[in-house]
Formats: sequence, structure tokens, C-alpha cells
Amino acid sequence: MLAKPQQSNLKDAHFKVTGKITDNGVTVELLGDGALVYKPKPQGRFKFQTTVGGETITIEEISLDGTNYGLTPGNPKWVATKSTSGIDPTAFRGASDQKYVGEQNLPQGKAWHATAKDKDGNAFDAYIRESDGYPIKYVETQSGGQNITLTFDRYNAGETITAPPADQIQQG
Repeated sequence: MLAKPQQSNLKDAHFKVTGKITDNGVTVELLGDGALVYKPKPQGRFKFQTTVGGETITIEEISLDGTNYGLTPGNPKWVATKSTSGIDPTAFRGASDQKYVGEQNLPQGKAWHATAKDKDGNAFDAYIRESDGYPIKYVETQSGGQNITLTFDRYNAGETITAPPADQIQQG
């Protein structure tokens, strides 16, 4: 069931990001958005903002052609690292403990609901629309109990993902 989006006619999908993460004992709220490109090849991007000590910070990541590009407040350049995983449609390959929970009626349509663990052992819930196999929502529970939710709101809208300009990249 988790492979349905890759097997469908889905080319790209936009999502909104909400959630909480804990870093160095401080829990912060996340808000942002991103996109996954399924075809012709898996790619992804996300951008979220949070407030730390009264200051708004932005974090961005792009996964493209086996390279992850990350931009954080502490660095003026994107850091490029080679990787076999990233924020792209293949992120759930190799999921373990897959379990079909059942059907759910969501505002976007009737969905299959499944639970599993990603490659890093984080539990997640996936909601896949029955009518077309498109993702509706992913909720990842990270160690410590924080949730990050991706809620999909646009499909096949022509999303494109490009690497940052070469003069704004440093190797990680």
C-alpha cells in the first residue's frame, strides 16, 4: 500500500508541514511547506520556519539526484552531501513493521490508513487516497514523541525542484 503513490499517475505533490521537534532539550513548533516530485525521477524539497528565543528561523532542504542540500540559519551557504536517502518519494522504501489499520473518511476522500517504521526506526502513519493512490497525509512520530505532519493539498501542479546556484553551495 505504501508504494501506491509511486505506482499511480502522480507526477508531483505539494504539502504543508506542521509539527514539533525537540533540539537540545528545547521543543519548537514547525510550519512550512514542500513538494515531492514522483516522475520522471524522485526529488523533494521542504522549507519550514520556527521561532527560537523570539527569533524566527528558516530551514530548507532539497533532495535531488543523490544529493541533499541543506540551508540552516548558522550557515549562509547550502551544504551539499551525497546521500541515498532524503526528502523524496522513496523515503518510505524499506519501511518495516507495515500494518494496514483500515479505511478512513478524510476531507480529501476515502483513504487507506497504514502504520510502519521508516529506515531510521521512526514510526509513521500513512493515509493513501483509495480513488487514485495519491498520498493525503503522513504523520511521523519521532523519538521523544514529537510529530511532523505532511498534509498534501495539490497534485500534478507542475512542481519542479532545482539545485541551489553553484556559487551558493559548499560541500558537506
